[in-house]
Amino acid sequence: MKANDQSVSLQGIQRWFGKEAVLQDVSLGVDPGSVTALLGRNGSGKSTLLRIVAGTLARHGGEARVLGRDPEQLGVAEREELVWITDESAISARQRVGAELDFTASLRGARFDRARALELLGRWEIPQDKAFGQLSRGLQTRFRLACALASRPRLLLLDEPTLGLDLFARRDLLEVVVDVVAELEASVLISSHQLEDVERIADRIVFLHQGRVPAAGSPDELRDRYRQALVTTADGESLQAVASGLLGVRRVTRDADDPAQEHLVLFDDYSPELERELLDASGAELVSHHRPKLAEVYLEVLGSPLSEVA
Repeated sequence: MKANDQSVSLQGIQRWFGKEAVLQDVSLGVDPGSVTALLGRNGSGKSTLLRIVAGTLARHGGEARVLGRDPEQLGVAEREELVWITDESAISARQRVGAELDFTASLRGARFDRARALELLGRWEIPQDKAFGQLSRGLQTRFRLACALASRPRLLLLDEPTLGLDLFARRDLLEVVVDVVAELEASVLISSHQLEDVERIADRIVFLHQGRVPAAGSPDELRDRYRQALVTTADGESLQAVASGLLGVRRVTRDADDPAQEHLVLFDDYSPELERELLDASGAELVSHHRPKLAEVYLEVLGSPLSEVA
């Protein structure tokens, strides 16, 4: 899909805080009606990137288009179609939930679906007569999400939306997001450091590590790309030498106590042709394949080798 047709298109985004480069050459796209997940450890730059997409933080380099415009120049119409949920949302602790709902409805105008908001408040047992500050962190998050989904956004930005929720509450919240977004044909860009929260709902995953994008793709594409092959060879040095010269081969490891001379080859851009080239050039023989779980890919990309994952 062309960048101009995407809900979000980022190319080479850079951002510094002082002398620290928080984002370095970050590129990604979010297609209409899709869910894209930003996955990375705390401090990887996820929240900073969402602030740039929302237009509340200037970038220091690169090109950005959000709903067809530069996010720093979004007009009133585009901002009504973009909803950003973060813990930094300014809701007074003394404000009654019902009053805040009325206030949000007045801001959003005709786009706001009060019936949907009330339906979600009832589903999540959020009392309207309580002050916002009296709600648990999890209920505060769900209230923000109820107002966001009732605003019928074209683009929904979610920054760690499941913090403070238990496993069942997280699943319920994300299922609601998927159902409503599918109905509205909206796009979602969600940040998280918890793979299990987004694995079930994301059409595309973008890993963010130390301000860069080391890998991106659909869950199936990532699992295929990081395949493993168990091979056997009596000439491990030749295998290592051939592998080091092939793009798409990430690493070769061997159990020093293994008499069968078995080696584990990890790819980061697997293809049958690449595997055949490696085997033919090194003289190794294929024993078996392993298609990793997405959790294994997550750990590999963020610094823990697949070969060390139990």
